[in-house]
Amino acid sequence: MEILRSPDSCFENLAEFDFEPHFLTVTDPETGTALRMHYVDEGPGDAKPLVMIHGNPTWSYEWRNVIPLVVAAGYRAIAIDLIGTGRSDKPSQMHDYSIARHVEWTRQALFEQLDLHDAVFVMHDWGGIIGPRVIAADMSRVSHVVYSNTGLPCREPGKPIAKMRRKPALLSVFQWWIRYNRGWKFWNTIKRTCVRPVRPEVIASYAAPYPEKKYLVGHRQFTQMLPTRNDNPMLTDNWHAMEILKNFDKPWLCLFSDKDIVAPRGHQYIRKHIPGAARFETMILHNASHFLSEDAPQEYAEAMLAWLRENGGASTMTEQQNV
Repeated sequence: MEILRSPDSCFENLAEFDFEPHFLTVTDPETGTALRMHYVDEGPGDAKPLVMIHGNPTWSYEWRNVIPLVVAAGYRAIAIDLIGTGRSDKPSQMHDYSIARHVEWTRQALFEQLDLHDAVFVMHDWGGIIGPRVIAADMSRVSHVVYSNTGLPCREPGKPIAKMRRKPALLSVFQWWIRYNRGWKFWNTIKRTCVRPVRPEVIASYAAPYPEKKYLVGHRQFTQMLPTRNDNPMLTDNWHAMEILKNFDKPWLCLFSDKDIVAPRGHQYIRKHIPGAARFETMILHNASHFLSEDAPQEYAEAMLAWLRENGGASTMTEQQNV
């Protein structure tokens, strides 16, 4: 496995992102290769951890305006860069990536290296597939979940496999386009998708970790792993995770936006099967796109933090202030 690492100079003068970098090492489960993962770690080290897991095509930069509000509320704010994105190491070949590998890399990072307990998991897009499977590996470590513009598609093992999933046409075309567009400038996708103006310096910061197209492999492979076919191995792996999560009865909030074009109804399946999610109505933020933490970071953070305070997930600092 050949590893690429974005030069440190790429991360100088990023807009609104002056957090000190932190790194840990995970081991690839198939090759034994050591991979460096980057994460933001702000706030008191002994405070209640709030972990943010991004999706595609973003990196921890998407949480930059949420992190200070989380820290101000007394939490330890942790935002990881999934392997292949941001400041984390980037295996150079598309076949180096699978969702199962992402799950194991992330599990090692959060549960073994950082040894987190009593954590709040905040998950967006692909983070909402990787994160629940990490939770399923050890539900005792997680106290609350915030689930945003994502879903957990499943297929029960043993059921007949149709070649294609429902309404896959646009996604399939998108997959083919990205497969042969090695220089896909995903930051322009973010700009076009957001409903509120995104400043040029912000778009440049999203692009910063990718000075050459070879660094985009991890993002491009995420598009190829979209479940457009029923023989996608992710679907049965997700099913096994969901069977475990059917016993998760801790607070789980689905916090979605009204203008999401990717997974606008992903919360329905989650609330149907996970007891902790069924207890809470889906919360919808208005005038925000799929990238709701980009379009509405203040509203997003305030809604999340208010819900946590109301449902036993307040930080130690907040609890002390209320005494």
